[in-house]
Amino acid sequence: MTTGPGRPRRGEHELLPVTGGVPRADPHFTGREAALERIHDFLGSRPGARFLISGGNGVGKSRIAAEYAYRHAREYDLIWWIPAATDIETHRAYLRLAEHLGLPVSYEHVPRTVQSVRRELSERADLGSWLLVFDDVVDAQALASEYFPHSGGHIIVTSRHHRWLPRGQGGQRFDGQVVPRLTTAESLSLLRRICPERLEPPGDGERLAELLEHLPLALSQVGAFLRESAMPTGDFLDLFEERYDAMLWQMGAEDDHTAPLRVAWSIQAEHMLEGADERERETGRVALELVRLCAFFAPLPLSRGLFHRTDGAVLDRALEYMRRHDLAFFDDRNDAFQLHELFQSVVRDSLTMAERVHHRNLAHLVLADNAPEGPTDPAHRAAYLSLYTHVKASHAWTSRDPRVRAMVLNVVDFLTEVGNYSDATSLLGQAVNVWLDDPSMLLHARLRRNKIRRIHGEYVTALEEARSIHAEQVERAGPDSDETLEALRAVAISLSGLARFQEAGQLFRDILEQRRERHSAADRRTLEAAHDYGQALQEQGRFEEALAMDQSTLAGRRALLGPDDVQTLRTGLSLGLNLILLGRLDEARKQLTECMERFETAAEPDSPHALQGMLFLSVAHRRLGDPERALELANRALVRYRRKHPSTVRQVLYCRVIRMVSLVRAGSLDEALREVDDLMPPLDERYPAEHPFPAAARLSMGIVLRAAGRHTEALERDQEGLERLLRIYGPGSFSTLPAALNVATDLHRLGRFREAGDLEAMTEADCRHRLPADHPILLTARRNHLVSRHAGGEDVSEEWDRLRAEFAERFGGEHPGTVSMSSFTRQDCDVFPVAPL
Repeated sequence: MTTGPGRPRRGEHELLPVTGGVPRADPHFTGREAALERIHDFLGSRPGARFLISGGNGVGKSRIAAEYAYRHAREYDLIWWIPAATDIETHRAYLRLAEHLGLPVSYEHVPRTVQSVRRELSERADLGSWLLVFDDVVDAQALASEYFPHSGGHIIVTSRHHRWLPRGQGGQRFDGQVVPRLTTAESLSLLRRICPERLEPPGDGERLAELLEHLPLALSQVGAFLRESAMPTGDFLDLFEERYDAMLWQMGAEDDHTAPLRVAWSIQAEHMLEGADERERETGRVALELVRLCAFFAPLPLSRGLFHRTDGAVLDRALEYMRRHDLAFFDDRNDAFQLHELFQSVVRDSLTMAERVHHRNLAHLVLADNAPEGPTDPAHRAAYLSLYTHVKASHAWTSRDPRVRAMVLNVVDFLTEVGNYSDATSLLGQAVNVWLDDPSMLLHARLRRNKIRRIHGEYVTALEEARSIHAEQVERAGPDSDETLEALRAVAISLSGLARFQEAGQLFRDILEQRRERHSAADRRTLEAAHDYGQALQEQGRFEEALAMDQSTLAGRRALLGPDDVQTLRTGLSLGLNLILLGRLDEARKQLTECMERFETAAEPDSPHALQGMLFLSVAHRRLGDPERALELANRALVRYRRKHPSTVRQVLYCRVIRMVSLVRAGSLDEALREVDDLMPPLDERYPAEHPFPAAARLSMGIVLRAAGRHTEALERDQEGLERLLRIYGPGSFSTLPAALNVATDLHRLGRFREAGDLEAMTEADCRHRLPADHPILLTARRNHLVSRHAGGEDVSEEWDRLRAEFAERFGGEHPGTVSMSSFTRQDCDVFPVAPL
């Protein structure tokens, strides 16, 4: 036999494979030899084989898969267990596998990580032979198309469904077997392993197996109960039959398959409250409560630490009781345990309505008590993935407890941070429908949903919704309450997204003034409002005012939050951006470099703010004449953005536009031209026509097209960009100045010298009016105008030499802009899109 393409069986002397998440071996496993042999024969007969183990709930599908993994471990180099009941569980397993394989792990864009793992397993020969086990699959065809590696290795799937036999979708080959319940002989073998002394007189074992309908889960639990209990087997059988007949009258046909486990549990639960002494009774009572509580969590491994508020010694005894009675699977390596999903369902159904409400609420409080602080902190992402699964399973949004509702909002913040907007929106929808009794929590849920609309670029809808929320909040709490101001902030942000910067700026100013009246200048909320207003000033092109505001806000945030807090660093980035726009490039580089170093120290190098800062720093290096360093930074940012997002979301488009100009400066013209062709459709799809970013992007495309000698196309892009910016900001505004200069350059290259000179003369005058004498845009305006005058026959040699000296003093003699002044050559005005994403 071979275990993979051309790979021989591993020798007995070789090391065991890396195994990830495989459940512990079941010491009571018995039977199923024919199924194990069939799996082995099929997987070994062909590379890339896939085998489906299907059957009803509780028949032991997962046990068979785990047993196969242990028996044939030496035939593989890697075995990885992937819980697949939900996408969340599958994603967690893939993230761990990616980490093991040395691949980038991105919680922000898990599908990209999944695809990286698929490629790695398909293409990397040095990984050797591998086995993936997808456990508890709902839709094997969908799973195959989204998660299976394209070739190589072996895959086992367990599922309650068998409609995919014998062939899966897309050429994925499945063989498989529907696993029946145990035979009488197998049932007796299992019971003999668990409770050999309780099968007398002859016939009791057969009777017990028949009553439990040969269901392995029920046999294991009842066998363990009989082993630990003083109840005679015959008495148990008589009581079981009596209750079974009574239960069938109460159950629907669809529940018949759970009847044996339900009856057995009803007997076990009663006996858990009995004991020889108070200590035993307490242990049984705590174990019973623990089982009932855990029935409301997701069917995932539960850490012992989750129940840290329970007395440690009592908890230890209760867990040992559950282990002896086979009520859970225990993972001692990770100090965790897990209830079977079918058993959880049976336990929940055994409770009265009042008991269900009590235990569900208790489960919610346990989750809230264990939720980490900082849902956007990368260190807590694995914990929040598990937490979200439990929130969904327990319907935590139905809780009335404010601690639980705050936890739900934290989960939403986590999902939003990692880009899982659909699940975040779904969870918010549930909360909004239920939290009508708590206007404050309802407001925060609605504002989070509004934020996701803005992230998706739905600014018109977001603005309408935000105004409605704000109006309701004014009516409820008045115009000056903190929560009313939060709603007004959502209105202002939506206006910014629609490029209505004057209206947004006025609202941000109003919010800041009201925050100052209600709180001190050093209050967190006041500083947030100051940061927002600084960005509004920046959006309006009022960079000196924006810089002053950012400097004040940065000092306040450093004092209150510390220099490494993400909010402090956000203001530091904004300050660095203002320095770039004001032409203070050395200061900008120093400021942005410090911010990026602090992001690295704070373990936030891949956060959205850190990546934006990397792009700001790239532009600073580009303008300082270091195109190679600028491109290196832009490339790093793009790689990290693409781990999180597809290529056409706003953040990645922003990165690609900035990188495109760096490609030209670094001599990679062909790649830059490909970006010009690819960027226009998603830009116009993602942004409204009145938004400044697609206008600025057109100017960047003009730089690329000019470098390629395509001057007519460059003029078309630059004129369109200039016209849009004039409509947004008005004539003479800062954002229109580089656009006008680049249009003039296009005209000059096309031989339209008079038009170019007239436009440059007017733009130079605007630059002198708005900018300091050494601002790079003003220097470029003077330079290009001199070139046009020279082309018109004027002698401008002395002026040119003086300007060249100014360039050398401003940028240094080695700067490309200075070096290129050895002759009368024009210079592109480097465009930097500063509009909000």
